[in-house]
Amino acid sequence: MSSMPQNTKTTKQTAGACYAERHAECQDLLKRITSRLEQHKKDQAGEPANWGYAGDLGRVTEELAYVLASLGDRSAVDQKGLEY
Repeated sequence: MSSMPQNTKTTKQTAGACYAERHAECQDLLKRITSRLEQHKKDQAGEPANWGYAGDLGRVTEELAYVLASLGDRSAVDQKGLEY
């Protein structure tokens, strides 16, 4: 008797279908990022002397530079001197 659970569902997804789902998810995330970035800007406007907001965006720009590099454009990581 095996202790490994067996999956009785045998759904096969194509690479194209998986890509389409993930592309749509990326588009949704980008819309949500845009919305949160606008809210962040409004919040910062209410506290213009608070360096925390600038710090937040420093980290975000690094993370976005890595995302861009993952899609084939290393220009941002190179410009920031980040290791990739």
